[in-house]
Amino acid sequence: LNTMKKTVTLLLVFFTALTGYSQKTTQEIEDLMKNYHEHNNFIGTVVVAKEGEILYSNGFGYANIAHEVENTPKTKVRLASVTKQFTSMLVMQKVAEGKMDLEATINEYIPEYPEPQGSKVTIHHLLSHTSGFPHYAGIPNFTPDYSRLPWEHRDFVELFWDLDLIFEPGEEYSYSSFGYYLLGYILEEVSGKDFDKLLEEQILDPVGMHNTGIIDHKTILKNEAEGYNHSLDGFVKANFRDLSTALATGDMYTTVKDMVLWERAIAKNKLLDEELQSKIFTPNIDGYGYGWRIQKVGLNEEDSVQVNGHGGSTNGFQCLARRIPADDYYVGVFANVRPIARSEMVNNIIRVLYDQPVDFIRSGRVATARVLEKEGVEEAVEHFRYLSDSRSDIYDVGVGELSSLISDLIDQNRADEAVEFGKLAAELHSDSPYAHMIAGDAYYANGKEEKAVEFYAKGLIIDPSHSSLLNRFERF
Repeated sequence: LNTMKKTVTLLLVFFTALTGYSQKTTQEIEDLMKNYHEHNNFIGTVVVAKEGEILYSNGFGYANIAHEVENTPKTKVRLASVTKQFTSMLVMQKVAEGKMDLEATINEYIPEYPEPQGSKVTIHHLLSHTSGFPHYAGIPNFTPDYSRLPWEHRDFVELFWDLDLIFEPGEEYSYSSFGYYLLGYILEEVSGKDFDKLLEEQILDPVGMHNTGIIDHKTILKNEAEGYNHSLDGFVKANFRDLSTALATGDMYTTVKDMVLWERAIAKNKLLDEELQSKIFTPNIDGYGYGWRIQKVGLNEEDSVQVNGHGGSTNGFQCLARRIPADDYYVGVFANVRPIARSEMVNNIIRVLYDQPVDFIRSGRVATARVLEKEGVEEAVEHFRYLSDSRSDIYDVGVGELSSLISDLIDQNRADEAVEFGKLAAELHSDSPYAHMIAGDAYYANGKEEKAVEFYAKGLIIDPSHSSLLNRFERF
């Protein structure tokens, strides 16, 4: 009897400690994300789970700013390139069925595909980004000329299918959404079904992901988030993109709870046998598997944990989700604004889970923009200088923060103010060609071409091969 009492007492102590740790951890994550929301203008949703149980989920800011609709765990956000995880699973399911082969070349599924790509690039190459296909920049002016138009899948494939390979397949890694678009088209060919139907039948319904699917601009989605870009201390609506250009590579939406169901299906091999699924998480060149990146996250100077994850970025949305197989954690940040420091956010949450100090740094851009709007440009310039001189351990005062300020001011036709921050950038970062370039851009926007050329030239003295600076001289 005494032994039983001791055992019960020990169990109570254990569970009390566990509950205390869980509450402490949850509060630390909440405080961390409040800091990102308050000081860095993060808006979006966050989830942390262990063994499929949600430890923390919350929304920050507005899903729709105009109507003041708040972000919540039920908010539907765009996954962008995290879609590639689902595409890789569908491909491997077809491999399991004998309908696709990892070593088969493109022309085995599309016989008329142009050479040499058709007979050189394999399904494995496409999955692992080792095909030699370019990314969107492979088509000049892709965003303004092509991304806003509606496309039939076959027509879009033909748009990029004869682009030159940038290296021999299998020799290097280079991220290419065109490669995953092609995988989506091949999946439609071998299955005889539209990608959205295949996704629903093979993954979403079996897993119970009823708040996930393919998005387009015509469909009305309950709880759908609007996408935004940062602008000074506020937000502007993101530019339109027709998601027919993102088949299988960036056209999905989801909720944080559905993403936990997805991770659980992965962890339990619900959709694919263990041997084939292991290929998805086998790192190839540059640590990329099939739709997942396999890497380590540092907890401190000595310790790290291995994670499997993927980020996504599209018009008005950015996200990153990582699973930690060794301890069965899942961490996801899904923003309806860009840019965000997504890796920093997720990695800091992971550090909280392992009781390690976080490395949160406030945005110098946001802090300075708040002073600018209240007190004017002179005070704002001096505020950024003060942060750079005295608070650089707390605030990000890098040249990128000034670049964002200058870009936002130029977009708002406030070139006089942009010039003042351009001069500050060249002063604080006198050895940076990039700093001189953004100063030149401010002068150029202000109609002062001679001063723009002067700063571009100073940048080229530092780095004569700086391609962006050389391109700017083509204006003159």
